[in-house]
Amino acid sequence: MKTGIKLPLLAILAVFAVAGCAGPAEVMRDQPFLDTPVIEPEPRDWAVARLDIVVPETLTVSEANTIKPRADIVWREDAPGDRHAQVQTLFEQALTPVLSQLDGATRVIVHLELTRFHAVTERARYTIGGEHEIEFLMTVFDAETGQSMTGRRPVDLTFRAYGGQQAIEAEAEGITQRVRIMSRLQQWALAEFPRPASSLLQAN
Repeated sequence: MKTGIKLPLLAILAVFAVAGCAGPAEVMRDQPFLDTPVIEPEPRDWAVARLDIVVPETLTVSEANTIKPRADIVWREDAPGDRHAQVQTLFEQALTPVLSQLDGATRVIVHLELTRFHAVTERARYTIGGEHEIEFLMTVFDAETGQSMTGRRPVDLTFRAYGGQQAIEAEAEGITQRVRIMSRLQQWALAEFPRPASSLLQAN
């Protein structure tokens, strides 16, 4: 499944989706992510013209309530349905608000192809926990020429999932798997696509 999202059109919707489920407690719980960013690239003079999220139909899905199902996609925080489309929407809602803030001179297309997305099952979440496995391939293209500007690069954002009492307490505060995964994606995007210092000064 593939979609091309023009960022300005979805930014408001995506911000609403994030604001509705995230809170100050999430920032505190995920503070270690901020202390150790995924990467520290040099700022680029980019503006994201389009975000392409591709969730191939060839990725397998499991609804088995085991500790760790053998599948490419495991997702539980939407009603039963098209898990490929649900994961695609989650990525769009998480990344659109961040990427829409880039206002550089070179317009680019950010292309992400999912290779693995494992949240934890109900059984794992309320017992031992596990890991949120988020893996994809990233390519950035020049929006005018179509030329690749980064090559195709694997990205692995896997991090620890809550389990047992910790998961129960987090849910009581509104910190669901969705909230933590979206936060992880946003923190990666902020590190991967930093705004140039000149843009930050103009914003202030």
